[in-house]
Amino acid sequence: MASAAATANSKGKCKYGNKCYRKNKDHLDQYSHPGDDETGDTKDIKEEKNAKTGKEVAQKARLTHEISAADEPEGEPWKTRLQKRKSEEESAALAEVLCLKKQKTEDGAVPGPSKTSGSKQARKTVKHYKARKEKCKYWSKCYRKEKVHRLEFLHPGDSEEEDSEKDLNEETKAKRGDNKPLHELNEDECVKFNTGYKLERSGDVYLCSCAGWKAQSVREEERSCKHLKEYLGDDFEKGRLQNIKKKTYIAPHISVSVLLAHKYDENVHDPVGWWISEKLDGVRAFWNGRCFYSRLGNAFYAPSWFTADLPKEMHLDGELFGGRGQFQSTVSIVKNAECDDYKKIKYHVFDSPSLEKKPFEERITAIKDYFEEKKPKFAVFVEHTKCTNKKQLDDMLKKVLDRGGEGLMIRKPKSQYERNRSTTLLKIKKFYDAEAIVIGHEKGKGRNLFVCGALRCRMACGTEFSVGSGLSDKDRKHPPKIGSIITYKFQELTKGGHPRFPTFLGIRIDMTEPKDADIRPVTSDD
Repeated sequence: MASAAATANSKGKCKYGNKCYRKNKDHLDQYSHPGDDETGDTKDIKEEKNAKTGKEVAQKARLTHEISAADEPEGEPWKTRLQKRKSEEESAALAEVLCLKKQKTEDGAVPGPSKTSGSKQARKTVKHYKARKEKCKYWSKCYRKEKVHRLEFLHPGDSEEEDSEKDLNEETKAKRGDNKPLHELNEDECVKFNTGYKLERSGDVYLCSCAGWKAQSVREEERSCKHLKEYLGDDFEKGRLQNIKKKTYIAPHISVSVLLAHKYDENVHDPVGWWISEKLDGVRAFWNGRCFYSRLGNAFYAPSWFTADLPKEMHLDGELFGGRGQFQSTVSIVKNAECDDYKKIKYHVFDSPSLEKKPFEERITAIKDYFEEKKPKFAVFVEHTKCTNKKQLDDMLKKVLDRGGEGLMIRKPKSQYERNRSTTLLKIKKFYDAEAIVIGHEKGKGRNLFVCGALRCRMACGTEFSVGSGLSDKDRKHPPKIGSIITYKFQELTKGGHPRFPTFLGIRIDMTEPKDADIRPVTSDD
């Protein structure tokens, strides 16, 4: 007994005490641990426990022994706690990647991204996959016993089962080719590894729940990981990533300068010889060969099938148009990136900014030649008619207005494409006049912060609206009194019955009641 105590005293004390999990003989011979000699002096052990709490020892052990340090709280095995934590992290990671709300699902199905808003999320088929084990870098010195680690890494004594589906020979790979994956991964499927990781697909994006995939700073479609490479194949992943990087980057905002129109004045302008076309009530769109952009330079992300037939080398100027009286629905479609409703609209082209130095006649000829050759499915060439007299212009304007159109555009012959507001392009629109009663004053903003910003008015039909355009500085300082009748003009009524683009004209001192405009009935195109 004395010799045993002497031997124990000759050993150095293991600094991890009862938290040490190393069991190899060399370590046990070199260091003493609690319980080696029950009759020995336990004073130092008690002092160590008083000096450091069990939590501090465990934290230090985790930092030093990365292969064996796991804190074990009282009443619950550390392996169970580790597996719970790993399961929670994987679930949170998958929910974050797919941007899905947490929800309970039955076995054999996982929630997938919905294809349409408001519809139920499609259930995915789960495919189970046994991962190929990698050699543990600690090999015989590894002391980790948890199931997840043992399933993911190979250790001495493990049996390597041959899997013909995973270990494809060179002949089979050659038949499949580099462009095809070793295992198919469809959007309605979820691949669950026996190690707990999950693979899913959303369009061109291949998703994995592992930390390696999440930690990458590149775009999601450019990410990969060892699980994707193992399941899809190294050659397929390499080719997929190379093809993605070759895709053209679409800037969300660029500087755009387009030709803008002045108002037509029949007392000043002579339209004879000018080119007439209908003024389309759509969304102005500039095509730069890759993407649509608004007048302010903001990108409109149309589907690839919508822009497939448009020229890559020639810039176009036109309107995304959904039909007369469909302005609001057109705006709603254009705002949604790659929306399926793009099939309800078409791109009406009337000019080419890239041919700005050429006269207008040559520009429209070049556009027409391209359209006759390529016949784009979702683009329309806007026809232009040469004006011969004033009566022709008036008749065309009446015809367009009767059909629910907005007005006409006339272009000066042989004019160049100027990237600003120019007198070579004039717009002709007819407005309605009506009277409304003032029911309130709205506070102004910016330079009009301390004066009236707009008049709140009520139409004869009861519809309320605000009008600020047309108010002079004097009108804003001394606005029309509440209860007074004003005259205003507007372009048309929206679907909700509100006047579109209302403009204040003045006060009607000869009227005591509001009066609505007689809206022109819309006829068919026939």
